[in-house]
Formats: sequence, structure tokens, C-alpha cells
Amino acid sequence: MNELAIELRDIHKVFVTDSNRVEALAQISLQIAQGEFVSMIGPSGCGKTSLMRIVGDLETPTKGMVRVLGKIPEAARRERLVGFVFQQPSLLAWRTVEENVRLPAEVFGDAEILSRVSEMIDIVGLAGFEHAYPRELSGGMQSRVAIARVLTFRPSVLLMDEPFGALDEMTREKMQIELLRIWQATGAAVLFITHSISEALLLSDRVVVMSARPGRIAEDLKVNFPHPRENTLRADPQFVAMETHLREQLEG
Repeated sequence: MNELAIELRDIHKVFVTDSNRVEALAQISLQIAQGEFVSMIGPSGCGKTSLMRIVGDLETPTKGMVRVLGKIPEAARRERLVGFVFQQPSLLAWRTVEENVRLPAEVFGDAEILSRVSEMIDIVGLAGFEHAYPRELSGGMQSRVAIARVLTFRPSVLLMDEPFGALDEMTREKMQIELLRIWQATGAAVLFITHSISEALLLSDRVVVMSARPGRIAEDLKVNFPHPRENTLRADPQFVAMETHLREQLEG
């Protein structure tokens, strides 16, 4: 096995307020190798996003060990090893598409990142919108700006929480194939949260199924379809059988 990009060992997470105690995650152990694409599916409220935030140093586990490329999450984030694409694009309203995408280059003072801005805007299908402001874009287009922005600095670990949720179906399918191409070109490890079983199977080397809260790993399914993958794979009988199996797991 390659060196681990993400290692989680016996992760527990409890949220405590003055009036409530919520056990979000219990006994999560998971390993993701460098260059591996792992999707996570599960019912709403099962702790998928909390787990991703723990990997990205945005939450602290109540118990357990987390390593990202062998480092504690804080160090991995500080060294620009981790990139985030969350549900909300979080664009700066006063900056154009190009200015939002080049923000990491300005923050890090890195000319190499700056040189990738135009390429990433083109890859996500926003060529011609470089000078548009977020208020002039659809929700799906805003999501694509956020994806382009994080890809500019080529993180070794990419954390993606429903990044295509706001896109129309045809654009979403195109972006899935583009993401596979980008992933293979960069060699980044990807942890990808989605509610779409079909999306998870098309993209992933493995699909991790989470149980209802407190979230536990109910299944870790290996997906052996060869690369490169295309959207026609969805009609493959084995793909359909795996999709049915995962749906039964979620419904069960």
C-alpha cells in the first residue's frame, strides 16, 4: 500500500451544549492511500461533514488519532497540503471570477499558482466569465469558481463536501469526468462526500457507507472499474448491481 494520505483511528466526536449532548461519530477507523479517491455516503446527520472537518483541522475529535500525510491536521493545513471544497462556495462578492480564483496565489505569494488561474477557469467551464461577479453567476457557476480556486495550488489531499450539488445534471456529469481527469493528473488523494450513489460509484476507488447517528462505517466497498471512466459506465450491469446494493445498505 502507498503511504497513507489520511489515517483515522478510533475517532469519536461528541458535541455538547448547555442543554444537549450529541454523539456525532463513534469508532471511526479509516485509511486512504495517496492518490486514492474515496467517497462517503450516508443519511443526513450521520456525521460525514463532521468527519471531513476533523481531517481538515476545522474540528477536533473528542477521542482518537488523525494523521494527514503523516502529520497532525494543523501541520498539514499550515503546509498547504489540504484543499477544501464545501457546499457553500464562499466567494468574495467584490471580486470577479478571475480575482476569486487567484486568491490563493495572492495569499501564498506564489507565482506558479497564479500561472494556473486561466487553465482552471477553463477546466471548470467558466471561460468567458472571468470578469463576472458572484452576483451575476448561478449557484452552479459559483460552485465551479470554488473548485477552480482550490485546484490552483494542487493540494495533496482534497476534501470535497457535495461540490456538485448545485449543478444541473448535464453540467454535474461533465464535472465528474473533469474531476477524474484532474485527480489522475495531480495524484491527489480525495475524500468526497455525496448523497448520489451513482456519483460515488463513478468517481471512486472505494465507497464508504456511514450509518445513522452516531456515524459508524457500515461498509467499505471497493470499486474496481478501470480508468479512464466515462458516464456510459452507469449502464454497466455490474455498476447497476453495486448501485442497488448500496441503496439497500442505506435504506436498511
